Formats: sequence, C-alpha cells, structure tokens
Amino acid sequence: MLDFIQKYFISPIYTGEGYNVYNTIAYAIILIIASYGVYKLLKKLKIEIDRKFFLGILPFVAMGGALRSLQDANTAVNPLFITPIIYITIFFISLFSLLFARLLENHTKFAYYKSWFAIGLIVDLWAVANMKFINFFGILLMLAITVAWAAVLIITKKIAEAKKNQKLEKFLSTENMLLIGVHMFDATTTFVSLTFFPYFEQHVVPSFFIGIFGPAAMFLLKLPIISAALYVLDDEFKDKKDSNKKNFFKILILILGMGPGLRNFLRLGMGV
Repeated sequence: MLDFIQKYFISPIYTGEGYNVYNTIAYAIILIIASYGVYKLLKKLKIEIDRKFFLGILPFVAMGGALRSLQDANTAVNPLFITPIIYITIFFISLFSLLFARLLENHTKFAYYKSWFAIGLIVDLWAVANMKFINFFGILLMLAITVAWAAVLIITKKIAEAKKNQKLEKFLSTENMLLIGVHMFDATTTFVSLTFFPYFEQHVVPSFFIGIFGPAAMFLLKLPIISAALYVLDDEFKDKKDSNKKNFFKILILILGMGPGLRNFLRLGMGV
C-alpha cells in the first residue's frame, strides 16, 4: 500500500511526471468534497457569492498560476507550491485574507472585496516582479490566438443580437463569455506549448485526446464542454435564490481554467 501511494501520489509531485488515473480520480473526489465544504463555509459566514465576491477572489485565482510558475522557475522545490498542494496553500491564503477583509469592513465600512482584491493583487505583483521573461515569441503567439478567440466570441454575440436570437444572446452574457474565454486561453497555452515547444501534457484525459487528435484537441474538448456546463448551470439555476450556487459553480469553472492557463503562459514566457 505504501509503495502504491509513493508511486502514484507522492513521486509524481516531486518528479513532475504528471498525473495518472489513480491520483486524477482521487484529486477529483477531493475537489468535490472540498468545494462542498467551502460553499458551506461561505454560507455560514453569510457571504454573498456575487460580482463583488468574484472581483475580490480574482487575484487569488490568478495567484495559483503565478506562484506555481514561479516554483517551476526555481530550482529549489517548495512542496507548498506544487500541484495539487498549492490549491490548499492558496485556499488558506484566500481564506485568511477574506476574514481580514471582512474584519476591516466591520470596523471601517471599507468594502471587503476591495481590500481582499488589493491583498491578492500585491502577492500577484510580487510574484510577477520575480519572473524573468525571455520567450517573447511564445508570449505573442499565445496572446494573438487568445485575442482571435475573443474576437470570435464578440462577433458571435453581435450576430446573435442582429438576428435577434435571444437564447444565444442571453447565453453569451459577459460572465459566460469571460469563462469561455478563460478556458480558450488555457487551451491556447497548451496548444502553443505542445506545438512549438518541447512540453508535454500532464493530465490524463487531455493527454489521451491529444494523442489521437494532436494539440488542437484542447480546443475541441474545452469549447463544447465548458459551453455545455454553463448552459446547464444557467438553465438549472434560474431563480434568484439559486444565484449563490450558480455563481459558486462558475467560480470553480474559472479556477479550473485560469490557474492552469496562467501557469502555462508564465512558464512558457520564462522559458522553463
């Protein structure tokens, strides 16, 4: 049993060999349980999961990718900043920052999400300030493809408005377009890294499809799956009383795309 844990769980963390079927399933179960616990905690703290909360948590979502890529560039291994442990690290940083921001709000009436955002932004800026970017071709290529995807989304919405397709227009809300865009950015960073540079895909499911269809498989996977997930969320949680649940799930979708995407982007930019 100890050999099994060492081979499939501990060794991949330190060697960077990627994920396998066993740790992928285990991490997925942990994510589900942890997500339920976080939702209950936010509910107990009486925190509304609205646009203000979304704005406040944004730098901490980015922080996962920033600190992880900074770890990639560092020869000294810090277990706190290695996937999946980094998710626990960021969770506690986010939680304590949130509690401090709420305490500050209670005593100064300064909106909690503003100070929460500021704390996360300071850490992000510190991380980026300690990075040295050398791969400008990779950076420009990733940005160009991401901008192209953004243009596709915007044009699609404009067409929906012109055709008065209310269903598609409603689906392409600002938040949904942002989430689709984030995952297209993640797919873009993987596509560029695998197509033009000597990187490999670490995750089990994407690796399987990439082996069949090539790096472009990330777009084929991300676009329909994320779009379908967002459609189901909007359809299932229509009532205002369900907005907290819907927004919480959308934040999870944001985390699963933005964190890995930023890590790939910054890591490739640093050439590590």
